[in-house]
Amino acid sequence: MLGFIPALEVQAAEATGRVTISYTLTRLSRIASNQLAIWIEDADGRYVRTLFVSDFTGRRAGWKRRPQTLPTWLQAAGVKEARQGDIDSISAATPASGGHTAVWDLKDRHGKAVAPGTYRYRIEANISWDNTAMWTGTIEVGGGRTTSRAGVVYTPRDAEKLGTLISEVSALYEPAR
Repeated sequence: MLGFIPALEVQAAEATGRVTISYTLTRLSRIASNQLAIWIEDADGRYVRTLFVSDFTGRRAGWKRRPQTLPTWLQAAGVKEARQGDIDSISAATPASGGHTAVWDLKDRHGKAVAPGTYRYRIEANISWDNTAMWTGTIEVGGGRTTSRAGVVYTPRDAEKLGTLISEVSALYEPAR
């Protein structure tokens, strides 16, 4: 006869620490430019959280007037269905030219800690009208300190000739102490 076996509480491991995404921004002197979004996806490409979106596209809903500005982020983040308050909370003015960072506290868009594993960090930059640069890198979180460099794809392919808005994209994972 089988005896009673109490249910085991299983808790998924939570990653601790932070990821710092570093990049260089060179503002371009042209209209329909200088917009960017920075976000995190899991290893399977599922959206986790937006860290930053430029004010015009986010808070001022520029995505409604110019949906070609950051099309990949708009789709990944589900912006059309999002509450405006949620978009406002991640929006800020486009930074000045120079080196910048965005920090991910390893939480998803609902404030829940993520599991250890591989995550994708992405920066989509609007160079001019429908010309964009998509920077993508992966970073392992939950173990020891790691770094990575992102690669870029331009859309259309010759968009790079219009200027370099974002460059030198990398990430650093630092575990909690």
